[in-house]
Amino acid sequence: DCEVENGGCQHQCTEEEIDEWCSCNNGFEIPDEDWRNCIDIDECERGMYEVDCHICVNLIGGFTCLCNDTYVLDPNNNNKTCIGQSGQYQTSL
Repeated sequence: DCEVENGGCQHQCTEEEIDEWCSCNNGFEIPDEDWRNCIDIDECERGMYEVDCHICVNLIGGFTCLCNDTYVLDPNNNNKTCIGQSGQYQTSL
């Protein structure tokens, strides 16, 4: 029952007529062996970042990018890619 202690779910509990299940916030997943708790997804290890992100840094629930010298984060792409200071996209060096 989702109304009692969130159904034992760490993040979200969804309830229908005869069933209930747990789900996780963005950036997290439920491990195969445990259907209630959520673990962080390492987006960097899984290659879930853009090629124009020079250095991927995993964060709890997400990731951020760092850029090589003379490049800046692109605010038009949620700071997930690096662009040259001229505004051109650059691939990782």
